[in-house]
Amino acid sequence: MKGILNNVNLSSTYGVALALIGASLLSLEVLFLRSLYNFHGFQILFYRSISVTIVFVLYQIFFEKRISFSNTELFPLRAFVTGIFLSLSFFCYVFSILNTSVASGLLMLSVAPLISVFLSRLFLKEKLPKNILIVLTLIFFGMILIFLSSNPLSQTFGNIIALLGSFFFASSIVCSRAIKSNEIAYGGMFGGLLALIFAATLNIYFEINIIIEFKYAVIIVLMGLITTGAGMLFLLLSTKYLLAPYVSLIALAEVILAPIWTFLFFNEQIAREEFLGGSLILVSLAYISLNKLLNKK
Repeated sequence: MKGILNNVNLSSTYGVALALIGASLLSLEVLFLRSLYNFHGFQILFYRSISVTIVFVLYQIFFEKRISFSNTELFPLRAFVTGIFLSLSFFCYVFSILNTSVASGLLMLSVAPLISVFLSRLFLKEKLPKNILIVLTLIFFGMILIFLSSNPLSQTFGNIIALLGSFFFASSIVCSRAIKSNEIAYGGMFGGLLALIFAATLNIYFEINIIIEFKYAVIIVLMGLITTGAGMLFLLLSTKYLLAPYVSLIALAEVILAPIWTFLFFNEQIAREEFLGGSLILVSLAYISLNKLLNKK
């Protein structure tokens, strides 16, 4: 046991723990969304964005001790770009879950690590170990399985939205790697604000009533605080310790947990192909996490 502990990379351990906590919190979001099927996606996005913004603003105030910019030169442009990608991923996530099965939507989001690898090499010049190709290959086959299991008419649209969400999520994680450590929360704050503006505009344009019953508004706000806000905060903080593709890979714990919650609480069945795809992702997650924790380099 001592030999194993001596080989553990504490910095990586901290990063893996943060990413796992974030993914676990995010996985609970499907329980809220499945309870809100009577509401339009733009309404959900509006109220959720309010609480997401609050989470990141409070973190920036209490932990980083600042929230304002003294001049335009200090405006965190990279954090703003991160926020743009995050807000788009928020939008895609909600609509992918509302337009396909939870398992299908989340498994399609598993393409994010593939995109992270490409973007990290292209923009950050980050070198990754060769064994990550094994993990990415398993994920690729998991994606194929989930495509085969989806209903061409009822789920394809949701899967396409989920794919777009994967790109935006991966882009936000890669961008957060380039942000100063004391400005990471700005990315989430801008993401919440932009999503809020985006949702409000769409509700007005499509003449959707923003005012909903108070108890449901509270449920959505709580979802944003407990799952989306806190979950994304932990994931973004983990980028201080892990390369972007590793964060994206560990975030796939959400893919495993979310269908379990819906099966337990809503009896939503998981197709055989979805189960096999999830198993491949679970093996990939276990392998890459253990490999990262025991790698001192």
